Amino acid sequence: MKKMLSLAAMFAALSYASPAFAETNINVYGTLDAAIGDVTHSLSVDPNFPGSVNPVTPVKKTVPNAVIGIFNGGISDSRIGVKGTTDICDGMKVFYTLEEGFNLPTGKVNDASAYLANNSWPNVPTTAGAASSLSGQLFNRQAFVGISEKDWGSLAVGRNYAPIFDIAVTYDPVQDAQLFSPFGYSGAYGGGGGVTEDCRVDNSLKYSNKIGSFNFGALYKFGGTAGEASAKSAYALNAGFEEGNFGIQGAYQAFNDAIAGSLNTTGIVGTTTPNSIAVTNENTKAWMVAAKYKVGAATLKVGYQQYTISNPSDNLTLSQIGNYFGHAIVAPATGVNFSGSDRSTHIVFGGGDYNFSDKFNLAAGIYDICPQKSDDNGQKSGGQLYLSLLADYHITKTLDTYAGLMYASFSGSQYPETTYYQTNCISAVGLRYKF
Repeated sequence: MKKMLSLAAMFAALSYASPAFAETNINVYGTLDAAIGDVTHSLSVDPNFPGSVNPVTPVKKTVPNAVIGIFNGGISDSRIGVKGTTDICDGMKVFYTLEEGFNLPTGKVNDASAYLANNSWPNVPTTAGAASSLSGQLFNRQAFVGISEKDWGSLAVGRNYAPIFDIAVTYDPVQDAQLFSPFGYSGAYGGGGGVTEDCRVDNSLKYSNKIGSFNFGALYKFGGTAGEASAKSAYALNAGFEEGNFGIQGAYQAFNDAIAGSLNTTGIVGTTTPNSIAVTNENTKAWMVAAKYKVGAATLKVGYQQYTISNPSDNLTLSQIGNYFGHAIVAPATGVNFSGSDRSTHIVFGGGDYNFSDKFNLAAGIYDICPQKSDDNGQKSGGQLYLSLLADYHITKTLDTYAGLMYASFSGSQYPETTYYQTNCISAVGLRYKF
């Protein structure tokens, strides 16, 4: 809470400060979004987790109850940020963004790592959540500074969105809604290419440009590991075309030595440290292509994504990894370094929205997520099917109210009926205000 108060005070000072030059523009902005909802099968609401609950991950039958509560960010994660630009000369500008996500119902900073630590051994899990790139950082959503030129494009340095995330935000059928879309909820699907922590990329350079109707870009992440330039590094490429009623975007990204966090349970080795987090080191490769077409008041959207998890480029020890967002770490039972055959997952999605008026929009989406069976490394066949519906009414340009629903179905040997609920559902109504 002290962190949030200090952050708010800094933003307020910036917003009232007199700029040194007339060409300087500073903007303090934010989104406040909360919903009252119900999840059919769930543990309790988590006060730290960005979405408050987990409507996406299959739930074991050892969880006997539903949960009703106030959830953070039905459509958009609540946030506060400051961004600005300064003209340098001849169309060249310096720009920056610092943005923090927080849990509106509790006032706490988005911190999925706290969820993992609080629910790990020796504690029995009591709240719902998952790993996330939003894990207690001062500016957990974005933090970058850059330079742009009207013809040469822009280059940002710092904590940047991965290119697949940028596509998901625009091409997701239901607004990339945090609680009503698997893309909006899960960074593993909606940007991280299999590892949710890579949805936002630290220590990165991100180049973007647009020429006419064509856009393109690239990203490179520095690993910062002594003696090995490629360790913990990443790169990505993206390109697209948008003109009139039609748009298409594609991206490819690859991460070396990506670190994925999970709960440390009693079945995991090395549990001498209480409340520690289990981590796995792995390489990931992912690509996505998505298209949209507007017909009158309707917009249709379709897309495909594939990501693959494979053996890491560098076998790291726990001491080399260090910690997980400040928390102690342990190796899972299979070891800290992923090994075995590649694990691939395919995602097909489609849907769209219809504007009944300038104020009322109705959106629907379907997402089919299918892991590719690989007996060599224990990945069993399975499917996840999500059906989403989102009604959004804008009272003003900055204030809207919404009602959303996401139904999930699970099948295959990966989710046996004797162990997992075969369906789950979240429904909620909420209010969102932007400033």
